[in-house]
Amino acid sequence: MAETALNRARIAVDAMGGDYAPNEIIAGSMRASEELDVEVLLVGDSERIEAYFQHHPRPKNLTIVHAEEVVAMDEEPITAIRRKPAASINVAMDLVKQNRADAVVSAGHSGAAMAAALLRLGRLKGIDRPAIGAVFPTMLAGKSVIVLDVGANVDSRAKYLEQFALMGTVYSKYVMGIENPKVGLLNIGEEAIKGNEVIKQSGELLRHASNLGQLNLLWL
Repeated sequence: MAETALNRARIAVDAMGGDYAPNEIIAGSMRASEELDVEVLLVGDSERIEAYFQHHPRPKNLTIVHAEEVVAMDEEPITAIRRKPAASINVAMDLVKQNRADAVVSAGHSGAAMAAALLRLGRLKGIDRPAIGAVFPTMLAGKSVIVLDVGANVDSRAKYLEQFALMGTVYSKYVMGIENPKVGLLNIGEEAIKGNEVIKQSGELLRHASNLGQLNLLWL
């Protein structure tokens, strides 16, 4: 039992981010802690979080970490992150930086979450621009795909798209369990001659990307 506790993933949850926070976030965190056997660190207004547990049982593998501030959905991300160092999303990211948590989950301001991760945790080596990935279902059972980018970047260079493909490939292989992932480039047609210059350059980079291993490039 002690060994299981040591190996249990520690997830910092932004309890103040998302609709009907913190109550709905706490409820989801409690369910995740039980079903996934993970340790949850609820980050937010400790007084409001403690009030929830006056009426609900508190799991043993759940810890409250106080954060005094919150980033509102209508705030500009970078400005808010810098102006509110004690915001729940900042405190959650700091827990990962301090090795007190393995990952952060937030249902709040996605721009703030991205900015906080970038400023506090930095980028992976070789990655110039972070991206938000979303797992999309398909008509085939068990054949989901990961789509990058879904909101972090308004404009992207060809090099960024190549890096998104690399991150998506790694995620597909090691998280989704796809042995030989295929990379699709979203375009106005499937022919390589179609699309704007960024798409054409991206296709050329992907066709010669040695760091993607065996690449199956699909034009969508």
